[in-house]
Amino acid sequence: MQKIFHALIEVFYWVTIFLSPFIIGAGIGLVIYIKNENLSWLSIMIASIGAIIGGMVAERIRKKYGCSRYVGRILATPDIWPDEYPEEIEARKKEQEVQAAKKKNK
Repeated sequence: MQKIFHALIEVFYWVTIFLSPFIIGAGIGLVIYIKNENLSWLSIMIASIGAIIGGMVAERIRKKYGCSRYVGRILATPDIWPDEYPEEIEARKKEQEVQAAKKKNK
């Protein structure tokens, strides 16, 4: 049951990530269609490009981070309330120190 719930959450967040570029493309296509109905092919093409880009972005995020983790990090916004996430701040500082050491060694 827990796996099904986790899968549903991942699908929900994948669709959420997908919709951002798709809605932008569909909005631009709608404006073009309203201005000139003869350019319906262009409107459909722009909305399709938005869908393709949305799918590519959502799939890349799913593979690299996981959709729920990615959206969770965005919604957590530790930059706004840094005192509530001291482990994130420490991890970032250590990561910056490691990167600085790597650059120094090169």
